[in-house]
Amino acid sequence: MFIFKKCACSIQPHEQLTVDAEFKQLARVLKLVTIPSRIAILSILYKAPHCVCDIQTHTGLSQTLISHHLKSLSDGGLVVSFKTGTFVEYRLTAEGRRVVACIQKLISKK
Repeated sequence: MFIFKKCACSIQPHEQLTVDAEFKQLARVLKLVTIPSRIAILSILYKAPHCVCDIQTHTGLSQTLISHHLKSLSDGGLVVSFKTGTFVEYRLTAEGRRVVACIQKLISKK
C-alpha cells in the first residue's frame, strides 16, 4: 500500500535544482576532506605555511603519504606550494582557508 504525502512546499511553485558547476566543485572539496589526515594537514597549514618535514613532525605521517595528500589538496585548489631556499613550503589558498574555517565551525558545534 502506497501512502502519498503531499510536499510541504507545494503551496509555492517548486524550484528546479540542477547539478551545476558550483555543486560539482563542492562535491570535489567534500571528497578531499573526508580523509582525517588531510583535515589534520589543512589545520596545520591554517596556522602557518609548513614544509613536508614540519608536517611530518606534527602528524607522525610518512613523508610519502604527506606528499600524496598535499598533491591531492593542491590539485583540488586548497593548497599551493612555493620554494623557500632549499625547502618547498605549502600554504592554504583563499578557498582552503574558507574550508578550514567551515570545518572548525562544525567541530566547535559539538
